[in-house]
Amino acid sequence: MTHDPSRLVRIDAGPMKNPVPGKPRRPISGDTAFQSETFFEGNAGKAEAGVWESTAGVFQANTTGYIEFGTIIEGAARLVDPDGTVHELTVGQAFVMPEGYTGRWEVDQFVKKIYFISRTA
Repeated sequence: MTHDPSRLVRIDAGPMKNPVPGKPRRPISGDTAFQSETFFEGNAGKAEAGVWESTAGVFQANTTGYIEFGTIIEGAARLVDPDGTVHELTVGQAFVMPEGYTGRWEVDQFVKKIYFISRTA
């Protein structure tokens, strides 16, 4: 995916036109399904932005090799740190998962986020 650096990249938060399905690499409980759509890739593949959504379930996060910024745009979820600290995430709330973060996602029904990833490796 190549972008003209003189043009703004807009992220469409509506229904996905070209969703890529997925499943958690480290499921804990539930039959979670993902969809994502990438709107931007740059910096020789080290940067990515798009929309991601998930159905209900609990699964391990693992940001080894990248940093992720996200903003919840629909639904809600919890990110639980390895020490048990719970972060309730609802519409409009933003977060950063530092490189190497290994908390867990807990999604009761549905969550959708806009994300930006910066690869560190």
